[in-house]
Amino acid sequence: MWFLLCASNDVPALWVHQGLKAHGLAPLELVTDTMLGRGARWDHQLGADGVVIDVTLADGRRIRNDTVRGVINRLLWVPSEQLLRGHPSDREYATQEFYAFFMSWLYALPRPVLNRPTPRGLCGQWRHMSEWIWLATKAGLPTPEYRRSSRDYILEMDESSRIVPIGTPVNTLIVVKGHVVGVPAPSSICEGCQRLAEFARTELIGIEFTDGPTGPWTFAGATAFPDLRIGGEALLDMLISVLKGELEENE
Repeated sequence: MWFLLCASNDVPALWVHQGLKAHGLAPLELVTDTMLGRGARWDHQLGADGVVIDVTLADGRRIRNDTVRGVINRLLWVPSEQLLRGHPSDREYATQEFYAFFMSWLYALPRPVLNRPTPRGLCGQWRHMSEWIWLATKAGLPTPEYRRSSRDYILEMDESSRIVPIGTPVNTLIVVKGHVVGVPAPSSICEGCQRLAEFARTELIGIEFTDGPTGPWTFAGATAFPDLRIGGEALLDMLISVLKGELEENE
């Protein structure tokens, strides 16, 4: 069976779940972060004979590595309800251990998995904008001038750390295993997006563009957590092909 892992309030993921079911992908199970924390039982073993993943949810459904056919992973955080019950002095350590546990079993799920966890994010790497700019430039995408200094450190989470102000209109292209969907774009931009996804080692990625100093397709950012609704029906068809192992990576 196939699984979609996400937060209970992840509206784009819920849209994908309904869309994939309407397109006939079955059996497809929606599993939220809350379900993975409340009343779930875990058996995760690592050894010379292989990996065992057996998660039994409170409603009786199971996630077993020998029955998983594909996964869309949109998890951003580990379930925190149980962690909040612990002593405040132990909470940070317990959270780190829980993250390590989640990274282990998510990474061990059989392919295809969109996206696998990394030490910098449960559903793909979260990068500083300076790193995205560097990767986009390396991929041949038009990028604006970007300057940062040590004096800007305290502003890292502020709007000033963005390339464009919040609310600026952007066009978003989504790359799924080397294939691009979204608004019509020049072939050079699509090819650059494919290269950026490859450099980022992220199989499902959203790449934003805005009208800037290098023209209407100026790189404005990238994320492993895009709004999947932007891809529309074309994205749903592509996800089904990837999950069924029918879509080869675009060279």
